[in-house]
Amino acid sequence: MDLKLEQMFWNAGQEKEAYTQEIWQEIIDVLLDDFQDLIKQDFQRDPKIRLYLEKINYPSFGRSIWTSNREDSPLSTVWFAVIAGDMVGIEEEGNVKDIFQATLTLFLFEASSKKRLCLTTGESIIEFVFEKQSDGRGYWRSLGWCNDEWGEWEDIEWE
Repeated sequence: MDLKLEQMFWNAGQEKEAYTQEIWQEIIDVLLDDFQDLIKQDFQRDPKIRLYLEKINYPSFGRSIWTSNREDSPLSTVWFAVIAGDMVGIEEEGNVKDIFQATLTLFLFEASSKKRLCLTTGESIIEFVFEKQSDGRGYWRSLGWCNDEWGEWEDIEWE
């Protein structure tokens, strides 16, 4: 990721002035480029980015992405995902600090039937988080299969 844009990402919500829509679009695009490098797959990006910039100290965004191509094999899968960025509170040395964080929630489907796939133990989403390493650079980390704790993703279908 471009170092300047990455620093802007880590400083989001802490600046005196809000970032422009254009800057947010660049940040989101490079986050998705990094994710694409991680999964080594092409995917489609929704041209519509949902930006919420009314509160300077609490910006947030969301954007949908999905599988570029699919095969009609009984073993093929397709996926749909949402990348979201928001301020979150983390505990650091006994104090809570607000930082900006990006997550990516992915939904897996069987390609021919479009049936959503989940584990028999109930986990129905695959979660990724963009985290800062000790050297100050960010990377995508997979949290693996996760439960939809609040049921907010229950109605997601492949279209």
